Amino acid sequence: MEEREPAPMPRDPAGVQAEIERTQQRLSTALDGLVDRTRPANVARRSWGRVRGTGSRLADEARSLVSGGKAVRLDSHVVEPPEGSVRLRGDEEVVSTYTSRGRRTPEVLILGAGLGVAVAVGVVAMARRRRRG
Repeated sequence: MEEREPAPMPRDPAGVQAEIERTQQRLSTALDGLVDRTRPANVARRSWGRVRGTGSRLADEARSLVSGGKAVRLDSHVVEPPEGSVRLRGDEEVVSTYTSRGRRTPEVLILGAGLGVAVAVGVVAMARRRRRG
């Protein structure tokens, strides 16, 4: 004789409705997150943040080179919270990595200062050209 599975118990309509609403809420939250991440202004802000971070790192390196400092920041990055957690503005944690440097020779200091002057002159020239154009 063939075995039959027991008939499933009828589900409570209120429970089914609550489950549907929870699923809709999760999907809505996920969709809002995707829309927020792909919004052009937010993409531009994240890109600008990366550019600023790179510029800051280069400025730290140049400052250390010119001043003969011993510690230079190699890297800083934002630690993302675990997936599924709610992040409020300003909740991210920044982690920086530093390295130790030895004394700089006078030749390296002069080279660094010359490079700094060349970059400054280039920036001023570009600014003047934009004003005229």
